[in-house]
Amino acid sequence: MKILIDPMLAILAKDLSIEDKAELLMCILQYPNRDCALGLWKYIRQQIDADAQRYKEKCERMAENAKNRWSMKSNMKSNPKSDTTSLVIEEVIKENKIKNNEKVSVSSNELLSVDKYVDNFLISTEFSFNEVLKIKPKFANYLSLFPQSVVERAEKTIIQKRFGQTLSIVQILEWLEQENQFYKMKYKG
Repeated sequence: MKILIDPMLAILAKDLSIEDKAELLMCILQYPNRDCALGLWKYIRQQIDADAQRYKEKCERMAENAKNRWSMKSNMKSNPKSDTTSLVIEEVIKENKIKNNEKVSVSSNELLSVDKYVDNFLISTEFSFNEVLKIKPKFANYLSLFPQSVVERAEKTIIQKRFGQTLSIVQILEWLEQENQFYKMKYKG
C-alpha cells in the first residue's frame, strides 16, 4: 500500500522541533509498528487508516468486477444464447449465411467481422448493386453519376473478375469509375 502525504502537513509540522519531526517521519515509515504521542501523528494515522480502507474497498470492488467478467465470458462460451447480444449476432450471421451461401462459424472472433460486414461485400453470383443499396442507401447517389450501361457492365465484370473476394464500398466505387473510364475510351475515342 502506498502512503500519500498531504503537502499541507508541512505547514502543520512547521512549529515542531527537529526531534519531533524525525519521530513523526519514523512513525509514518514504520506504521503500524511504531506509535508516538504527537497530536499531528494522530491526524496522520487517521488519514493513513482511511486511505487504507478506501484502497481495500477498491481492491475488493475490482476483484468482484473481474470475477463477474470472467463468469460472463465462461457463461457465453458454455451457453451463447444466454446473452441477448449473442442472440442478435447469431441472427445477423444467419442472415449473412442465407444471402451469401457461405459457412460462417459463431465464435468470439465473429463479433469483429459482423460490424465490418456492412462495409464489405462478398462478390458472388448473387451480388448486385441493389443488394449494396439495401445496406448502403447513399450508394444510389454514386450510381446516379454513371450511365446505366456502365452500371450494368460494372456489375457483370465485377462478378466475373472479383468472384469470391470481399470488396469494400470504396473498392466497388473504384471499380465503377474504372468501368466508366473504359466506357468513355471505347465509345468516345
